[in-house]
Amino acid sequence: MSVIAPDLPRTSRQVVFTSRGVIETAEQPLPVLGEDDLLLRVALVGVCATDLHLLAGHIGDPFPLVPGHEFVGVVAALGEQAARRRGLAVGDRIAVEMLLPCRSCARCREGRYNLCEADDPANGAPHGRQLGVNIPRTVAPGLWGGYAEHLFVPREAIVHRLPAELPWERAVLVEPLAVAHRAIGRARIASGEAVVVIGPGPVGLLTAAAARAAGAGRVVVIGTRASRLELARRFGADITIDARATDAVDAVRDALGGLADAVIEVAGVTAAQQQAVRLVRRGGRVVLAGACGANAPVSFLADEELLTREIDLLPSFLSAGGFEPAIRLLERGGFPFEELVTHRFGLDEVESAFRVIGDREDDIVKAVIDPNVARATHSRIRTTSR
Repeated sequence: MSVIAPDLPRTSRQVVFTSRGVIETAEQPLPVLGEDDLLLRVALVGVCATDLHLLAGHIGDPFPLVPGHEFVGVVAALGEQAARRRGLAVGDRIAVEMLLPCRSCARCREGRYNLCEADDPANGAPHGRQLGVNIPRTVAPGLWGGYAEHLFVPREAIVHRLPAELPWERAVLVEPLAVAHRAIGRARIASGEAVVVIGPGPVGLLTAAAARAAGAGRVVVIGTRASRLELARRFGADITIDARATDAVDAVRDALGGLADAVIEVAGVTAAQQQAVRLVRRGGRVVLAGACGANAPVSFLADEELLTREIDLLPSFLSAGGFEPAIRLLERGGFPFEELVTHRFGLDEVESAFRVIGDREDDIVKAVIDPNVARATHSRIRTTSR
């Protein structure tokens, strides 16, 4: 038996990438839930650069796809077993991790469920296990992405309760902040260390905040947009460097009196990854957290940059282990989180949202989709952080 919200509709409206470059909206029937299933009513979903890459066909062929992996919302219905096991009830506010781990493979057992073997295309599975990324709409019940009024949450999903007082415009940042926390964890930042973050996009700004919260002594953010660099100072950066105006390596040396203990790249371009190894001291750590797209080659000087400097070169993929520290930091505050969410769009405005992001219009930082409205008139959000 399922517990269901009294106002639950029979269908859910959703955005569908039907094929490369094609966006449509559709209605999908809501399923009869199993005893351990849950249905999420999406409150907000963040727009990620990954969503734009998916539409362009740069990440496999998951079509038709309901996109959106940065979603938060409330429990709309759940089976009795799900209610008991998760300690949840209809109306509770939750965040759901995007990856559905099998929990039984070697990587899941060692805690690296972001590398779940069931999600590895090389293992021949018919589809992936990332909500909003690689589970086609044709897989029942067809509610696998956050650009929708509702999202299906099966038993294997990892669900986190959100504080009741956390504003949605802050809560919607939990997934990108979890990505930042995983990158910080991979960097093994010790108290007082100097950290460089390359790329002041939303994840880069959140990474600066997470580095500061982790005890970094000095935080340097490198980018090319003056408005983002200015915002970075409000997210924990002591020093900002415009990579177009100066040599970044010289500027870091001047600012820190040497090179960084750890460098975290979140720009998502190979040139930034190549630069990252030149910004770290001998024996330091470089974390590559920015996705560059399929078949993007990157090269380093094997001896001069890697071997003789014995740096740790550490990719960081997705957000495993990052949600709980992200929720705690969002709840604690200390940074102007809501100011990252500058634009809100409705379900009928996804194409407009992608255009504004792609063209960098209206000084956009972070866009969200509000599935509860068809149109939000491309509204720019003005908020005051607590």
